[in-house]
Amino acid sequence: MRCLHRRALALVVVSIVAIAGCGGDDDDAAAEPTSTTQATVVADPTTTVPDEAACPSSEEPLRIVLVNDDGVVNPAIDAMVDLLGEQEGVELTIVAPAEERSGSSDQTTPGGATYQEASTPGGNPAYSVNGFPADAVAVALDDLALDPHLFVSGVNPGQNVGSLAAISGTVGVGRTAVRRGYPALAVSAGLEFDDEQFAYAAELGAEWIAENCAALVAGTAQTDTVTSINVPACPVAQMGPLQEVPRATEIAEGVNVFVSTCDQSDPAPATDVAALLAGYPSISQVEPDITPPGP
Repeated sequence: MRCLHRRALALVVVSIVAIAGCGGDDDDAAAEPTSTTQATVVADPTTTVPDEAACPSSEEPLRIVLVNDDGVVNPAIDAMVDLLGEQEGVELTIVAPAEERSGSSDQTTPGGATYQEASTPGGNPAYSVNGFPADAVAVALDDLALDPHLFVSGVNPGQNVGSLAAISGTVGVGRTAVRRGYPALAVSAGLEFDDEQFAYAAELGAEWIAENCAALVAGTAQTDTVTSINVPACPVAQMGPLQEVPRATEIAEGVNVFVSTCDQSDPAPATDVAALLAGYPSISQVEPDITPPGP
């Protein structure tokens, strides 16, 4: 088991770039324009390069598609946008469901989903998908013709550990992405939105991205599993260090993974569930083909 520690991430000013037009192809949408908006957050080229860029050895930007399963209207998505969008050398495109679709696993819309321009609660431009979270993968790749180095899903309100990963729309995005041959990261925190906790979850995700950036840009990052980070429902100051642990195959009856003792009472948690219960953030691998728990 490996223990990973939090480190500071340098931030820079960003600008939001949009090319005129709109997306979507359903009958109720407006007539299709001659161009399509690419709602993308990119680093301002006039800013000073920080001490630590997202991918300092790369001459091309790290292209990320950001999704969630709680809808483009949920403020939790901005926790990740605020951090990733402010890193030098990151090109971020937001593609998310139009409304909450939690618990939809990797379900997709027969015939594909339509989409349109939207914005997040923080005012970041996005594409809003009229379907399931996993539909956002197809919209990004097939309709918008994006070619990201990584799909990121989250920050999701509600941890997705153990057997919950099988029904999670957040993890379902990642499972769909890796089946298409794209690396994926899912990030989840507590059920109740908390600025500090969700910002820390986003920071852990950004740290993983920085550590793996060279492989992501080179196209050599693994696509066999979804990397899943989960943060316990604790004040950040009371959390232990990030634990790299296996995903639990089941959650024991009566165990509430959304509640933690926050005391690190288990110094060597064996699974993601055990880590969260004792107050540790966890990082685990989720296989793309997992069976949801029975009734």
